[in-house]
Amino acid sequence: MNTERREGDPVGAARKNRNGFGCMKKLVLFNGSPRMDGNIATLLNVISRGAQDAGAEVKTYTLFKMKFMACQSCFKCRIGTGACAVNDEITSALEVVKSADAVVIGSPIFMMQMTGPVKNLYDRLFPLMDTEFKPRYGTKKMATVYSQGMDDPHAYDSYFEYTAAMFPSFGFDCIGNLVCTNANDPESAERNAELKIQAYELGKALVR
Repeated sequence: MNTERREGDPVGAARKNRNGFGCMKKLVLFNGSPRMDGNIATLLNVISRGAQDAGAEVKTYTLFKMKFMACQSCFKCRIGTGACAVNDEITSALEVVKSADAVVIGSPIFMMQMTGPVKNLYDRLFPLMDTEFKPRYGTKKMATVYSQGMDDPHAYDSYFEYTAAMFPSFGFDCIGNLVCTNANDPESAERNAELKIQAYELGKALVR
């Protein structure tokens, strides 16, 4: 991989200062946007680059391409090993999350909330917590990525904080939240050099 600095490429500049490779960590990314090449995908790709440059293995799931059901509220995961009763593509993704070191979940803001598939994903993470709402699989670093049409990055802070309140029960230690503004333009993140540097550094921090 060529890590030489390219003119006008702030991420390329940051990559020159990457850490040495250690034991391989695992990072799981979930893209909850219907835009396959939109702002969420851009930032997740940069996070992935940062993590890979730090020596990590990265697995990405695109929720809008996956076939999965919403949580059925059957409570099967409350007993035994905590296995989910539903057998679909999220079930297999859950197994990857269980053994991962870090998780990132990205979503555009639709109608002042995360997208439907991302809400379904959070519900399906229920098996990660035990009957006392404590994590079954230890603590993992976690980050969130949001995009929004509004230009104020703090417009939905209260919603982001509300959502993050459930993370400790999953065992998620949230170390970062990136917000891409003016995201009705699908290239807003691509043109935001500062945000891309933050995403790259976040990728490295998630797997340290």
